[in-house]
Amino acid sequence: MEMKHFDQQDIEAMDRIERIQFINSINGFKSANLIATKDKEGNSNLAIFSSVIHLGSSPALLGFITRPVSVERHSLENILETKNYTINHVHHSFTEKAHYTSAKFDREVSEFDACGLIEEYLEDFPIPYVKEARVKLGMELVEVIDIPANDTKLVVGKIQHIHCPADNITKDGSLDLVLSGTVAISGLDSYHRAHLMAKYPYARESEMPQFRKEEKRPDQVVYDEESGTYNASILPYATDQGAPSIEPNDLTLWKKTGATKISHHLKTRYDEIKQQFEEMKTLYSWNEIVYRAKVSFEPVLGETYHLYTDNQGELFLSMIPPETWNRELIGSFRLNADQIWERVDG
Repeated sequence: MEMKHFDQQDIEAMDRIERIQFINSINGFKSANLIATKDKEGNSNLAIFSSVIHLGSSPALLGFITRPVSVERHSLENILETKNYTINHVHHSFTEKAHYTSAKFDREVSEFDACGLIEEYLEDFPIPYVKEARVKLGMELVEVIDIPANDTKLVVGKIQHIHCPADNITKDGSLDLVLSGTVAISGLDSYHRAHLMAKYPYARESEMPQFRKEEKRPDQVVYDEESGTYNASILPYATDQGAPSIEPNDLTLWKKTGATKISHHLKTRYDEIKQQFEEMKTLYSWNEIVYRAKVSFEPVLGETYHLYTDNQGELFLSMIPPETWNRELIGSFRLNADQIWERVDG
């Protein structure tokens, strides 16, 4: 493998856009989160952040970085006003919508509406969550720390509420991010789905495996640089008379470990696909029902409508809330930007 070296002068000499792309991807995969805020006038704001980090578990603190305030930073300004915000994991089903929240919208434009995402209010928390997200956190501002080196700020918040699927919590208490469908970001514009490669126990020196450093290659044995193996690795004899004997490796542990990993990975993928399929079947069934119902008006995106049966047993859609009259309610629905009816009453 050919390696390339960059020193500080090389980095500073890069084209501006090239440097931005390169340095933004050099630190590896990052979390993908939508941070929702609201100003005192009630205008909601939504923006994607890839800088959310864990700061501590007791108290439960998270932080994220905001860029220099030489231009308007609606998220930071709103947080400073209201002291609350929400962090919502980006699910693989709406990465494109999440990505475009990074566009520069006027203050009075809500990214929820512009990007076809739905506001959701839970547990009387004053800031909306993203309804489409599977993992949602209600946050309270703790402090904002200036970083003079590049005029950015670290926003520190305490977790007040956590909403996540119950079956995504594993036996050891951690959250299964693969099952929850949470994605990762690399660079500025690339989104990735994760899979579980390995899970190890808590590291204790007394329980460490016996790791071996790379052994020096014996003389007179042909070594394949590309595959990283000896050409005699499966032979119980040397490649020539003067070379040492190479014993075949015991592959039992490798096979067992590989089988366990792939079994867990495929089971997780299967459960996720099965869950998505069931959700899609339910969504399709409800949309068939709603679109067959009688409608005397053109529905507005984002508004809630109610499905009833009339005296003849026929379905009709109405804006009248169920508590204001005596009709059999089938369900309440909201039309999203994709012209799909989403049930909002469970």
